[in-house]
This record gives sequence, C-alpha cells and structure tokens, in this order.
Amino acid sequence: DYENRMISASIDCDGGKGNGDACHAVGEFFSVIRNDHAKAREVYTKNCDDRRFGASCFNLGRLFLAGRGGDQDDVAAKKRFVTGCDLGHGGACHHLGLMALVDGEERAAITALTKACDQKDAASCYLVGSRFLKPPAKGGVKRDVAKAKSFLDLACDEGHGPACHNLAVMYKLGDDGVPKDDRQFEKYANRTRDLVKAAGAVEGVRVS
Repeated sequence: DYENRMISASIDCDGGKGNGDACHAVGEFFSVIRNDHAKAREVYTKNCDDRRFGASCFNLGRLFLAGRGGDQDDVAAKKRFVTGCDLGHGGACHHLGLMALVDGEERAAITALTKACDQKDAASCYLVGSRFLKPPAKGGVKRDVAKAKSFLDLACDEGHGPACHNLAVMYKLGDDGVPKDDRQFEKYANRTRDLVKAAGAVEGVRVS
C-alpha cells in the first residue's frame, strides 16, 4: 500500500538512491501524513543538499522557519531558500524576498521577488509592483509607475485580485505616465469583480 511504498522509498533515499522527485515525495509523506517533521528534515536535507532538488530546499526552509522537527533557525531557513531560489523554485524566491523585507533589505527583496515573479508567482509580482508605487524609502527603490504597472499587470494576468484593483485605481485617478482612462478602468474593475466573485471575497478589495 501507499505507506509501505513510502517506507521502502525512504530506505532508498537514506541510502543515497532514488531520484529527487521520489525522495521529495518521501519527505512530504513524513511531514504531512506521519507528522514526523524531524524525519522530514532529514529527507529534505539530503534531497536539497545532495540532489539539489529545489522543492525540497523550499520545504526544508519552511520547517526551519517554523521550528518544526527541530530548532527554529532563520539563518538555516534563508540558506535553503537561497538554494531553492537559485534552482528556480518560485516559492523559495518569494520567501527569501519576504525575509529580506522583514530585515529592511528592500533591494534584495525586490531581486528575490522578481525572480519569483518570473516563475509566475502572482503574489510576488504584486509585491514588487506595490513597492515601485510607494514613495522611496532610504536606501530603497525609486518610485517608478511604469515598472509598477508592468508587475501589477503580470499579477493581474495570473488572477491576483488586489493587483487588478490597483490597476483600476491607477486608471481611474491617473498617475505619472498613466493618464486617466475610463475604458481601462472598467476593464480592470470588471476583472477585479470577476476574481472577487470567483474567490468568494478578497479582503480589502472594493471597486467603485
């Protein structure tokens, strides 16, 4: 059955056998099904460090960040998110960007979140777009409406309601290089309404 297959695969992974996908599935088995986060850490560590499997680096980083299966360790979490991001895992890049924002490292955050956005992570596209709309903070990125719009468009295309809402507001009020445009406002307002309706509700989003 499923559990016996996972235990058998676990033995292969512990012995250095098995491919990245199979060993990642073993890690998820221990983390999600068995609730054995310590064992999951072991499996993910080998799969991340030895097999360079991005999804395992991401999951391992999250375990370190939450303190599941062992000590809470931001440094170890960041290390695994860096590896996962370098391997092209959007979720790892997103978390790396969030950690950079918490640490006040806006430029590093933008770099990581942009990589996540390149992997079609809508939340990351939205965050980057939002940063370019804000007045510049000390040491941060300059306000750039054109860049903000491009990232918000990417997020909106991926179904991110607040991004579509911000674009609607941008066209309703106008902004640097973006003239008022009732037709574009209606386009993004309707897209926001459709997404809100599909999701049931999106907190903080209201188009009028």
